Amino acid sequence: MKNIKNKIPPYVSFKTFQTFMEFLSNGMPSRIDRSVWVNKFSGSNGTQIMTAIKFFDLIDNEGIPNEDFKNLVSRNLDLQKKIFRKLLYKYYEPIFDLDLTKATRYQFREAFKNFGTKEGVLIKCEAFFIQASKYSNIVLSPHILARRHNVNNSGSSEKNKQKLGKLNISESIDSKISLNKNINVVKIILDKYPDFDPNWLPEVQKSWIDSLTKLYESLNKS
Repeated sequence: MKNIKNKIPPYVSFKTFQTFMEFLSNGMPSRIDRSVWVNKFSGSNGTQIMTAIKFFDLIDNEGIPNEDFKNLVSRNLDLQKKIFRKLLYKYYEPIFDLDLTKATRYQFREAFKNFGTKEGVLIKCEAFFIQASKYSNIVLSPHILARRHNVNNSGSSEKNKQKLGKLNISESIDSKISLNKNINVVKIILDKYPDFDPNWLPEVQKSWIDSLTKLYESLNKS
């Protein structure tokens, strides 16, 4: 087995990686450096894309793309898939030591640990490999493909959304009832208020305005 320890497998989103390939298909530059992707991708995505490119040895030490890279950005989908298959088999040796048509999820995880990848990145590394394998028509066991967001989780999520919707409706009804009660209270109080009379003494006018202001302030707080 090759010395793969500490050589981090791709952990960028496979969709993002494909988007970069499509971007390069408009014209492969003579060298791959930061200026190629800085205006197209965020700093973190760009770094992750470069990690993937270096993992597959698609460029040399000077950043010059090789033939595999040029074929990978080809608009010939059959050729793309052929190159992806070649790269996966070549650089994921510990993974293909398994019988991927029967391997369990734990076996899959243990094989990825051979790369010395940190635990927090493992899930992203696995996700890239799974999506790349699907794209390349490599068969994976249903145990590996039984990912975290399964049908039960989706069902639970949908139920939670329904509960939240019912709760919001209930809160809206309660708010309307409370508002109606406040409106009725205001009507009762205002009915007892004397009509404003400009002939009142100034202190009486001020008292009338102050009391009405306090009433509105208390209603706004409630």
